[in-house]
Amino acid sequence: MEKIKKFLQSFIGKGILFLSVLLLAFGIRIVLESKQEEKKDDQNERFQYAEPVREDNQILKAFQQEFPEMDVILACEEDLTDDGKKDLVVIYRDEKHIRMRVAVDEGKGTYRYTEPLPGPVENQTVQFKNIDEEGPIEFIISGEKNGNVGYAIYRMIDGEPADLFGDGMEDCC
Repeated sequence: MEKIKKFLQSFIGKGILFLSVLLLAFGIRIVLESKQEEKKDDQNERFQYAEPVREDNQILKAFQQEFPEMDVILACEEDLTDDGKKDLVVIYRDEKHIRMRVAVDEGKGTYRYTEPLPGPVENQTVQFKNIDEEGPIEFIISGEKNGNVGYAIYRMIDGEPADLFGDGMEDCC
């Protein structure tokens, strides 16, 4: 015991003790940062927005041919009808308003377009979430107008987007 006490009081002993404490602190920091990143990833997954499709997307091209006067703001694809084919949510500007439609893939290069619904004026986003863990998947349209934020949750029912729940859409559309 006496030898250990003398060693710890020596310069080398103090250096080793210091390095041990430093390594322990570094290890604790790595663990805490890892937990913080996991928490951040969980939050990002909850609020992850759909990626816009590329300009050469087949459904987007068909939409633009069908509605050449519409200025597409955002278009995102997902299987919304639970038939294994990707459909397209399109937020666009017509002459006076921002609207949203779904281009439903009917197969063999044919598409059916839903009736237009009001869309958010600014900062439009689309999220696809299987909220009830049953098909078909739900989609969330959100955005704002003059700082008023709103969103609506839709599911395709009988071939049209059905508004399941929304908040503030009347103020942002």
